[in-house]
Amino acid sequence: CRRLKFTTTVDGYALKGHVIKNISVKAAIHLHSHCKNLCIMEDTCVSINIGLLKGRFLCQLSNSDHIKHLGDLENEEGFTYRGREGSNPLNNTMSACHTSPCLNGGTCQPGITVMDYTCVCQSGFTGKGCEKGFNAVFTNLDRTGRTGPKSLDNHYAGQDHDGQVSLSRGIQLWTVPYSGHYRIEAIGAAGGYNEQHDGIYAEYRGRGARISGTFVLINGEIIQILVGQEGGKSERTSSGGGGSFVVKETNNCLVIAGGGGGVIDPQSRHAGCDASANTTGNPGYRSWSGGSNGHGSQTVDDCKAGGGGGGFYSDGRSGLEYGGVLGNGSEGGKAFLNGGKGGRAAMPIMFGGFGGGGGGTHYKGGAGGGGGYSGGSSGAGVSDSCGGGGGSFNSGRDQRNDCCYNSDGHGQVTVTLLKGN
Repeated sequence: CRRLKFTTTVDGYALKGHVIKNISVKAAIHLHSHCKNLCIMEDTCVSINIGLLKGRFLCQLSNSDHIKHLGDLENEEGFTYRGREGSNPLNNTMSACHTSPCLNGGTCQPGITVMDYTCVCQSGFTGKGCEKGFNAVFTNLDRTGRTGPKSLDNHYAGQDHDGQVSLSRGIQLWTVPYSGHYRIEAIGAAGGYNEQHDGIYAEYRGRGARISGTFVLINGEIIQILVGQEGGKSERTSSGGGGSFVVKETNNCLVIAGGGGGVIDPQSRHAGCDASANTTGNPGYRSWSGGSNGHGSQTVDDCKAGGGGGGFYSDGRSGLEYGGVLGNGSEGGKAFLNGGKGGRAAMPIMFGGFGGGGGGTHYKGGAGGGGGYSGGSSGAGVSDSCGGGGGSFNSGRDQRNDCCYNSDGHGQVTVTLLKGN
């Protein structure tokens, strides 16, 4: 006959997932002794759960214990767990903290009872196990057109960045709340499309890039965030989408995602209409070269060309009406350092998107280029053409750079705390 001595007792808990027999007992008299004897007679039994279930007293015989499977010891009202001698009694060195329940660098502190614990979370993390980290999504705040939002209203109320954001000329100024490692993702806006034939050309509009990287940010730093806005649309032509910019207060670039170029009567998808995953603006289709080295697009030899996409340092090219040197084309998008406005056009609905999108030229004139780190090319005034998508930039670690992500609508920026300092 086996000899078992049960030295561990935990009221209010039961070991789950290892029960080999459930045995009903009619009376509670000597219940613990009876259950222990049942365990001794079962060769593989090493622990027991004793409790009341549906009006009947129950002995649960288990083939494992809390030492091998501490995480399976769970709250169960009305039950008591008993572990055998040799499995060591539960104490502060063999407690709930043994399973490392605290995530994201949190520190586990044993509670009053052997299975209770408290996680002391690092700054920026909350939840029972520090599982919820700071996460902020920055949007266009329902603004459209060539200028950025004028008011925060209540768009971020109740979110992690509530109270941390202000506005300056449409650019959102975010104060970093915690020092640590952050993942930052920027998505550029889509370019516009001409709306003839029930919008069939929307399928081939220029797509905005998605650019992400990991950065160390310091509590109290100011980060400038410009969320690109969709390029304007009209019946005959369209404008470039704005790039999305994440830039330190010192004007050091973190990530920039180029916006898509505007299109005119596209018959298929053309790679040059989409934003670029590298720093150079794309050449569009049947158009010219885009900007490079952080500058707006300038090359053009067509008097009906659309506005060039703006870059980080300089504006995109414009027609004579807007201070340019050639033709009656529209205005180029403004550089980030010049405020990032989209380019103007003869028709207000064709304005380039905030974030440096170039304006489209009226009535079958060229489409606008997308804004970005370097501007996308001006579009030519011919059918089946487009302005180029804007260039992108990434100075982070663990980079992911996708050229052709956003096929519809405005841009977005997401900031996620990965680890505190």
